[in-house]
Amino acid sequence: MPSLRMKQLQSQQMRQEQGQILRMEQANLLEMPEDEFQRLIVEIERKSLFQRLHQKEQLIRRQRFPRTDVASNFYELKEEIAAGKGSADVESLLLDKEHIVGQVQRLGLERFKQYFLFPESGMTAEEIARECNLAVSEVKKINRLIDELSILSEFHSPSALKSGALHYSRVATVDKDKQGFIISYSSVSLARGRYSIDYGRFEELKTAGAFTEAESKEAKQLFRKLELINSRKDTLTQILQAIIDRQALYLESGDLKALLPFSQKELAKKTGLAPSSVSRAVTGKSIGTPWGEEIPLKHLFPRPKRFKKELLKQLLETDEGLLSDEAVRARLWQRFGVAISRRSVASLRQELKIPAARKRNLIQERNP
Repeated sequence: MPSLRMKQLQSQQMRQEQGQILRMEQANLLEMPEDEFQRLIVEIERKSLFQRLHQKEQLIRRQRFPRTDVASNFYELKEEIAAGKGSADVESLLLDKEHIVGQVQRLGLERFKQYFLFPESGMTAEEIARECNLAVSEVKKINRLIDELSILSEFHSPSALKSGALHYSRVATVDKDKQGFIISYSSVSLARGRYSIDYGRFEELKTAGAFTEAESKEAKQLFRKLELINSRKDTLTQILQAIIDRQALYLESGDLKALLPFSQKELAKKTGLAPSSVSRAVTGKSIGTPWGEEIPLKHLFPRPKRFKKELLKQLLETDEGLLSDEAVRARLWQRFGVAISRRSVASLRQELKIPAARKRNLIQERNP
């Protein structure tokens, strides 16, 4: 009896350790820079085993998230974009850009999406070449271009934001159509969605001898990596969808008055995600708005104080007629419906390192 109890304790301890390892792996993946994450996906998808399981056996399929697409500027593979200054990696990538870009343009957007961005499972390069009247080598070049542009997303979706040493990645743009908002991802791999793995079919094929013992082991390791990648994709998509739900009025109008207080803790509770996962997924990420502005994701989680500070900053930068903190207080109420004391205006202004009206006027007089 003691030995049975000991085995149960050991089994429980092992499960706890495995769970802790999984959480650490998920946390590390959430903190991975966007270009490294995309590079990891490309490396995995280029492996022969992935291609076999995806194309031949169809054990791995892609499942797109609802109301998502690729950012429109990804489609704009135009000469003026390709000819722009970039890194050595980009210049190397685009050495034979004219021919590839020309082929993509001749395909047209719908066929490009159908056969290259969101291809059906099981379609080989040979089949795509026949459907698109291309050489197999051209199909492979276009696929490689898509992979590389996904890694180098800053080439076609660069972030213009700077905050000290923090480097932002523009992960998506929120667009709008007749049906509502769309999350347009900068990366093709995110727009293609999560991996759906048919574990039951895999066990059937393994039992039938379709895989060697080494292949079975490698496949299980591959599935584990794909599930970890799924966790990051799921987390980011859940966060963006929750933000859109909460801040719909702001995204509709662009009016800061419509931006509602929203905490990361509140979002974590709503989505069932761990607060630490939300924080990791949001840090250093930005999105494009329907009106063309880029904003950090963190700005969509305004606390009351930070919200008031942003409004105050906007007001002082755009309205030159405000001569006192009392005038600022009154204007905040008139324009934004925000109630705040004169003393709080002065305190927030000092935090923003904006001088008082008298000093601002002196500066303007000295620098007309």
